[in-house]
Amino acid sequence: MNLLNPDYEKILLINTLKIREYYPLIGLGGWLLARKFPALGYEAPLWLQLIGAMMALAGFALEIWTLGLFRRAKTSALPWQGDKALIAEGAYKISRNPMYAGMLLLVSGLCLGLGLTASLIAIPFGALIIDRMVIRAEERYLTLRFGDAYRAYCQQVRRWL
Repeated sequence: MNLLNPDYEKILLINTLKIREYYPLIGLGGWLLARKFPALGYEAPLWLQLIGAMMALAGFALEIWTLGLFRRAKTSALPWQGDKALIAEGAYKISRNPMYAGMLLLVSGLCLGLGLTASLIAIPFGALIIDRMVIRAEERYLTLRFGDAYRAYCQQVRRWL
């Protein structure tokens, strides 16, 4: 197989992106573990619950904002549907992956506020998988799709923050 074949890259991207569908299971798994094994959780004080709620709301707001940018550009936020435009405005001026940053902030806030120790421990591993597998596959696809424009964007904007 030719690794530079756009069809191969699209198939690779679709298969890799399936990983991110399971990311919310980290939070659910931690909640279930904490219910079954109370030692794996903690009773979050009100101030920590509030911080967790603010983090979760900020992550959700970031997700909504970035989805709005895709809608305004008349392109899909789902990379396997074929990107029509390279978005480099709004949150994408600060991070090449604000949707993932928002998702991490949302899940981290929920886990923190709900006292899900096991999930909090698992989040960095999930983030590493997303960074190494999902984002890298997306970057290969976007490089093939948008070429020099995407390479220039990568030089100007960091992957995360």
